[in-house]
Amino acid sequence: MKKNVIIIVAMLFMLIVPAVAPQAASPYADGEYTVPFSVLKDTGSEPSATAEYVVNPAKLIVQNGNMHVIMTLNNSSWWQYFKVNGTEVQVVSEDEANDKRVVKFEVKDLDQLVSAKIHIIVTGIPGFTYDNKYDIRFKFNSTNIPLAPVVEKPAPTPTTKPAETEKATSTPMQKPSTKDEKKQEVTPKVEEKPASAKDEAVSQKTEVAAVEKGQAPTETVEQTEPVDAEASTIKEDSEATANEDDAKEEDIEIEEEPEVIEEQAVEEVEADSTSKSSPIWIFIIVAIVLAGGVLLFTRKRKS
Repeated sequence: MKKNVIIIVAMLFMLIVPAVAPQAASPYADGEYTVPFSVLKDTGSEPSATAEYVVNPAKLIVQNGNMHVIMTLNNSSWWQYFKVNGTEVQVVSEDEANDKRVVKFEVKDLDQLVSAKIHIIVTGIPGFTYDNKYDIRFKFNSTNIPLAPVVEKPAPTPTTKPAETEKATSTPMQKPSTKDEKKQEVTPKVEEKPASAKDEAVSQKTEVAAVEKGQAPTETVEQTEPVDAEASTIKEDSEATANEDDAKEEDIEIEEEPEVIEEQAVEEVEADSTSKSSPIWIFIIVAIVLAGGVLLFTRKRKS
């Protein structure tokens, strides 16, 4: 119910209050111009007698898109009122000696008929009485009025996409090396030092002594176990480091006591030679005994 009432009130308001059209700017260039005109009756194209009481042509002032007409009225004392579009004209000046009046009014559209209302009372003529109100229309001739220059709107700047920057060709970043890789890079592989003459002599003496004692030389059998690359790398690095440390210690020991090692090796060789000669003599004695026994056994059998 309330909505219906609001709609009805809105419709009545729209009917009562006339719509105000926006004022269009003047198409003519700013300045002061002389503009001829004609006065017509309220209907049709018949001229009005009011034309005899105004000075033709009028003056047009165009300023900032607004247009005002300045018109001079003859017999100023006869004009009781002069209204254009329902508004009383503005009096610019008045010459009582010549009975003239200069008025000013605004014109919205110079190319359209301008409606006006006047009230004229003729006085000063003996035996003549004239008192009338008229609706008249002014038709202005704007042929010689220059048009305003057309202001070209600036063309919208095209929104250009920013040029794509070329991708910089840079070397690919290297992946950070793992701890194992870093360790492998830092720890240098230990190169086996060539055996010195002393070391070779000692090792040969040791092997000879072991053979004479009847001990088989120990052979190091390498057992290969399936391990991944990283574990083997770590193992090799640790073994290389340990071997390097051991080699350093052995070198130090050999350098400190070379004479002691040589003496020990000589003694071991002499002892091995003595032990080697004793089993040979035992073997010879046993062979002699066995041969004698065989001879005795054969002689007894023949006899």
